[in-house]
Amino acid sequence: MPSDAELEQRISSLVQTLGAEAETVVRNPRSTVEPPREVRTGRRALDVLQSLTHDHRALVDEGELGRGGMGIVKLARQVALDRQVAVKTLRERQSEHDVEALLSEAWLAGSLEHPGILPIYALSLGADGLPVVVMKRIEGVTWSKLLSGEAELTTYAPGRTRLESHLRIVMQLCNAVHFANSRGIVHRDLKPDNVMLGRFGEVYLVDWGIATTAGASAQFAGTPAYMAPEMLGGDGAVLSAATDVYLLGSILCEVVSGRPPHLRSAPHQMFQSVLTSEPELPSDMPAELELVIRRCMAREPSSRPQSALDVRVSLEAFLEHQGSRELEQQSETRAAELLTLLGGEADPVRVSRLFSECRFGFQQALRVWPGNVHAREALERITAQMVRFELKHGSVRSAQALLAELTEPPPPLIAAVADAQAAEAEKKKELERLHQLAQSFDPLTGSRVRMLLAIALGSIWAISPWLMGRYHAAFPDQDETLISVPVASASLLLMLAVISRTPSERRTPLNVQIANVLLFGTVLQIATLVFIKLFLGGLGERTIIVLHFNWFLLSGVVAAGLVREVWPAPVSFLLTLLLSLRWPQWRYEFASLGSAGLLLNMFIVFFRQTKALEARQRKASVTRTGAGG
Repeated sequence: MPSDAELEQRISSLVQTLGAEAETVVRNPRSTVEPPREVRTGRRALDVLQSLTHDHRALVDEGELGRGGMGIVKLARQVALDRQVAVKTLRERQSEHDVEALLSEAWLAGSLEHPGILPIYALSLGADGLPVVVMKRIEGVTWSKLLSGEAELTTYAPGRTRLESHLRIVMQLCNAVHFANSRGIVHRDLKPDNVMLGRFGEVYLVDWGIATTAGASAQFAGTPAYMAPEMLGGDGAVLSAATDVYLLGSILCEVVSGRPPHLRSAPHQMFQSVLTSEPELPSDMPAELELVIRRCMAREPSSRPQSALDVRVSLEAFLEHQGSRELEQQSETRAAELLTLLGGEADPVRVSRLFSECRFGFQQALRVWPGNVHAREALERITAQMVRFELKHGSVRSAQALLAELTEPPPPLIAAVADAQAAEAEKKKELERLHQLAQSFDPLTGSRVRMLLAIALGSIWAISPWLMGRYHAAFPDQDETLISVPVASASLLLMLAVISRTPSERRTPLNVQIANVLLFGTVLQIATLVFIKLFLGGLGERTIIVLHFNWFLLSGVVAAGLVREVWPAPVSFLLTLLLSLRWPQWRYEFASLGSAGLLLNMFIVFFRQTKALEARQRKASVTRTGAGG
């Protein structure tokens, strides 16, 4: 950047060169300063038109639309196509230079066919020999009227906000400028006065009067309130696409601040503003848009965006980001409410609803603009708070799931979730142990094994006394003391086999206790009979009476302390004991009858427990199905 002394010298030189015109520039800073030049294309256009014949009846004058410095624009009807057109010509006989300048502008604009550039329909000479430029008639207003509030913004540029409406106009303008620049043309007079807006979204770049080809230019030309430093002219000044990019930045400056960037009260101040190119922008404007404007208005052309297309892309990104910021701001309001709730005893249902709304809003903001740092930080913040809330309310799984959503979760939060998971695992383990313990003491657990064994033993005990009675009848001289030992031994082996093959989960405390009583009773029975035979010589017919009493005691112990449902069994054995004492000749039949009572009792108990177990399983299945649905 030049030193202050160099800037002062340059500004003084400009003011001195312009002389009295410098004050005119200040009084009319929005007016275009035209360069002195030789218009070669205009001379060529005039030669061509003079060789053509023009029917002056092709256009019917319908009134004046507007006047400029040397030209006048009229409304006319084009007879051949029966349509209204705009006709631009000189106000009166002008110099040859003026004629050629108008024709040059028409030739240049006519060569640029683009939706954003006002189309030229025809070019001819009128009856007075002056050029007649036939153009599209635009039913609209200049952009400057919208900026000043003279026209309704929503009529010509609808949008969610005023800023968005004007930025979308700039974006369409960028398309036309980029097209012209790609053809080597620099408009160098971009400003709201030279942009026409139609009622149906049309945006036209007009007034190509001082447009020129890119390259070196020592001329002072353009609109001072908007112009780029190189437009002041002088040695080394080069006009390029970067010049129009600067002017787009000046327009953006006016959009956000309400005034052109170089609007000053004295020539010296105006030129200084142009050369320093440090626009005064509102302090509350979005930083991203401010960066776009300052880049466009960089003093050095090489520091500006490479093309008008790049400017449009930057504005598109800004508008997308604005949508993201709006979603972020809406979510921030809900997030503040959520954090207030989390600070006290909050209703979990309301907290969950608020969090879902906040999270969705921030996620949408990030989907529109992944680089929205504030939205990402806010999402991380409320998610971390929700992890703490879920931990506080014992929802470890929810806390773990939310923790996984954090990009960089705080170490203390990771540790808190890990501790909660460990505590929950320990609690689950303890509950499982208690469940297994409760299940082991449940009478229904292992009931099938227990009942099947009881039925098997009962069947053996019901049949064996009758068989022993038949054996004793066949061999009456043999002692009855040891006659039941084989049956008791077989029962003992059966119980041992069943116990050894029973799964550990079926070896409930109740089953073990019953098995121990039966094993002890059976072993005691065998040992007692052997002892009596060896040391007392036997009991004879009283042996079966002793066995009746033994079975009564065993079944009574089971009924009294273990399974109350078998109480009919000891009653049955007591009854058969009394009957055997009264009628000893039927002692074996009574023994079979008592064991049959035990067998019947077991069938009834087994049937009831099976039904209860099936009912419980059906209930558990319905509960699981409901939870899964």
